[in-house]
Amino acid sequence: MHRRLTVVVGMVLAAGLVLANGAVYLALAAHLRERLDSALSDTPIVFIDHAGDNRPPADDPDDDPMAGPRTSPFLQQTSADGTVLRTRNGRDFSGRSFTVELPDTLPDIVRSELADRPVAYFDTRSREPAGPRVRVQVSTDAQGRILVIALPRTETDTTLSQLAWIQVGASIGVLLLVCVAGAVLVRGRIRPLRSLAEAVEVLSLDDLGAQVHVDPTTSEVRELATATNVLLQRMHEALIKERAAQERLRQFIADASHELRTPVAAVSAYAQLFDLGAKDRPADLARSMAGIQRETARLRDLADDLLTLAATEDAPPTETEAVDVATVIGQAVEAALAVDRRWPTTSSLGPGVGAVAADPAGLRRILDNLIGNVRTHTPPGTCAHVEARRQDRDVVISVADDGPGLGVEDRARMFDRFWREDPSRSRQAGGSGLGLSIAATLARCWDGHLSAAESPGGGLTVSLTLPAYADEDGPG
Repeated sequence: MHRRLTVVVGMVLAAGLVLANGAVYLALAAHLRERLDSALSDTPIVFIDHAGDNRPPADDPDDDPMAGPRTSPFLQQTSADGTVLRTRNGRDFSGRSFTVELPDTLPDIVRSELADRPVAYFDTRSREPAGPRVRVQVSTDAQGRILVIALPRTETDTTLSQLAWIQVGASIGVLLLVCVAGAVLVRGRIRPLRSLAEAVEVLSLDDLGAQVHVDPTTSEVRELATATNVLLQRMHEALIKERAAQERLRQFIADASHELRTPVAAVSAYAQLFDLGAKDRPADLARSMAGIQRETARLRDLADDLLTLAATEDAPPTETEAVDVATVIGQAVEAALAVDRRWPTTSSLGPGVGAVAADPAGLRRILDNLIGNVRTHTPPGTCAHVEARRQDRDVVISVADDGPGLGVEDRARMFDRFWREDPSRSRQAGGSGLGLSIAATLARCWDGHLSAAESPGGGLTVSLTLPAYADEDGPG
């Protein structure tokens, strides 16, 4: 990654240097060309006395003879019809004579700010093979004669060439320096990311709860490490929930298999009794058929309870509606007295109870189960009392009895699947051990919960807490 980033930075910098150097080069070239054009405009026009004598002019006698040769312009004057009238050869920086190779058609002559007469400028080469490149000025006088003045571009070309080499060398140096510095800087910046990646790579499923080191030196890396820790924590919690769900499923299958084994074995025993001769003995036949019907009914009830529990366990909150607490409690108490009056059942309502957010059939099932447990697990004569009261924004419905009650450990386990205080007696009574577990699961689906405590005068109190229904709550 750092190599690609360094290459990208180098390419962007190279493009910027090319643009900057190009702009500087073109600006200097324009400046030097303008200066040379100005020199052409200021050049005095002096021809030798004899036309056609191409000897170079003598050195100025006032100059230092040790200073070497100096440059001089190329001059040529032609008539309007193209006849060469006068010519003077130029001299370059090396003192060599040069003439100008003019094109067949000269450029258009226009007014220029650099000269007091219409002129045209262009670049060309000298006629000599080793001669210099020259800058040419073309102008006309009042008689229509054409005057050509040319100066060598040697100094200008040398300056531009030196500038180009300096720019290339400086650009290469800057690129190398920036690339090296950028690589070191990027490597240092990426090192925390590599450390973070290595720390995450070595984590196993059992280590998801661990926190990776957060480097405080870089805000971006710190934010990434913090987000990674949050993600790992969520994955760890999800893994714990998944393992717990798998364990519950395994335990559920084991418990269901254990519970189904008893009625299946009973049905098999009654069937064997039929094969052993019960079909020929009316009394034994009736007992076998009644036993088979009773055990198949238990199997059906157990299967229904398992399906209900599987459908409600770990389910999201379901849609609810306003359920009048007084109506449901009244129906449940009336049904309990109709089933068996040996367990007296009463009810009371506190002020402001109103309605709860639940499902009517589900709430009735929970109350029937709680009241039915009193009949199943307490002796006749045990009184049951159903009470509803308002508690802040919730409604608490309690079913209390004055029976023998349960110990602390049993109260903690009574909402588990297939739990029974006395397994053998409960099986004889027909209980599946799933009623309270289903009731607790239904309560959770409505954002409520079940709890158990010892009754004030002895016995057991099971409380169902549900959110009170308000008009602004709406369904679900």
